[in-house]
Amino acid sequence: MLYMDGISLSKIKEELKKTLEGKRINRIFKNNEYTISLHFGKIELLFSCIPALALCYISKNKEQAILDISSSLISNLRKHLMNAMLTDIEQLGFDRILAFHFSRINELGEIKKYKIYFECLGKLSNVIFTDEEDKVLDTLKKFHISENIDRTLFLGETYSRPKYDKKILPTELNKDKFDNLLASGNVFSNEIEGVGKYLNNIKSFEEFTNILNSPVKAKIYFKDKKIKLATVLDLDFKDYDEVKEFSSYDEMINFYIDYEHTTTSYMLLKNRLESFLEKKLKKLNKILTLIKKDIEDSETMESIKEKGDILASVLYNVKKGMNSVKAYDFYNNEEIEIELDSLISPKENLDRIYKKYNKVKRGLTNAIRRDKEIREEISYIESTLLFIESSTDVSSLREIEEELIKLNYIKSLHNKKKTKLKKEVKYGLIEGEDYLILYGRNNLENDNLTFKISEKNDYWFHVKDIPSSHIILKATKLTDELIVKAAQVSAYYSKANLGEKVTVDYTLRKNVSKPNGAKPGFVIYVSQKSVVVEKVELDKI
Repeated sequence: MLYMDGISLSKIKEELKKTLEGKRINRIFKNNEYTISLHFGKIELLFSCIPALALCYISKNKEQAILDISSSLISNLRKHLMNAMLTDIEQLGFDRILAFHFSRINELGEIKKYKIYFECLGKLSNVIFTDEEDKVLDTLKKFHISENIDRTLFLGETYSRPKYDKKILPTELNKDKFDNLLASGNVFSNEIEGVGKYLNNIKSFEEFTNILNSPVKAKIYFKDKKIKLATVLDLDFKDYDEVKEFSSYDEMINFYIDYEHTTTSYMLLKNRLESFLEKKLKKLNKILTLIKKDIEDSETMESIKEKGDILASVLYNVKKGMNSVKAYDFYNNEEIEIELDSLISPKENLDRIYKKYNKVKRGLTNAIRRDKEIREEISYIESTLLFIESSTDVSSLREIEEELIKLNYIKSLHNKKKTKLKKEVKYGLIEGEDYLILYGRNNLENDNLTFKISEKNDYWFHVKDIPSSHIILKATKLTDELIVKAAQVSAYYSKANLGEKVTVDYTLRKNVSKPNGAKPGFVIYVSQKSVVVEKVELDKI
């Protein structure tokens, strides 16, 4: 995780000042709905208000715009800040709020001053543009009163710091106060402004002042090759097996974003696709529950038909006006009483029973058909969610987005000027001395790989009963070792958890077929064999 508290931000502020102070803005962009970037020559300062990545930093990687949205904020920033000089960066107390001060000479030769307040506050993060008197000119996010009842940010309103609890400033803390807090057992993050959870375990005032006064100590701690903690503070962190040090915050954060695949464009597109599909999946599961109930209700179908057959056998004894008739149930060898509608004829009573039977029978047929269709659609969505989760860049997510647009799952949010994706459908490749293992990275690649790239005598692998990539093994000789290797690749690119044992089916490619009208990635296969393998990291296969 990326650790960002008020003390961390105070150190980042100093680094940004050293790099940007005295430089002029020459370009301003809105990369997506939650991020904007200010360009100072070749230096790009990016403000991200995505809740999971709320921070500002000097970006080394060019963002790929995923949404083409006009913005009043960008228009206002370009109107007032083009060629403006950054004169100062200040922090409001030790809160996670930075104020960027700008100065510009307008067409009349007047010096105009402006501020950008960047509030690094999780889901309430925002970029607020004001004049020198702190009158709000525009904001990146427009919060509804129900989202943030403690604060409004109307245009023309004087900017005010978000509601906060009064705490001790770190610079006002002395040894006696610190020792008293330590002795009382109070949580430091509740008492000291700018202190986050990783500073709650500090044991001495000397340790606290060392963290507060030391320069940026940018480090990323890893455990099992996964990031456990990224920080600019000199923390006594122990739960790691590897640590990487950086010369600056910007170097660390750009590495972190590359390593975690968390560029703002990537995160927004991933979250948008996942959010839509998860809602769709929830809706389909609800429909499936209703269909299951309809099928269960249809279990009375045969008893309705039996009732009609029994009534037909005694229909000659039934007269109009009768409320019921006793008859012998030759299905269950007992006498029963059948209720009748006295207002209609005996034949109409019989027809009503058979009509009810036929209606329930048709309902069961439709329910079974819909059950099959819904289950196939759920399988498709689950596999698509798997591919979204395993995607590592915007380009691969865009391919999945295009697939969903073609299937009318989502509407395109891009304008006509968007960059078109290459029509070539690719696949993943693992190459050995005497074999090739090919794998699909989305449903279209799965179809392409299975039915266009592979040959009929290649071997096809898929994890049984759960979403996974289609795996093609090309080898001159099929050995037990290759079967396990291809099965492990199939397990790795599946919904299974690391360490979980799964059953992988495999068969000749010629035994795999696609039903007419089936969704991308959906196939049926026969003559399969199975092998049980454990899902492990790809580099261990």
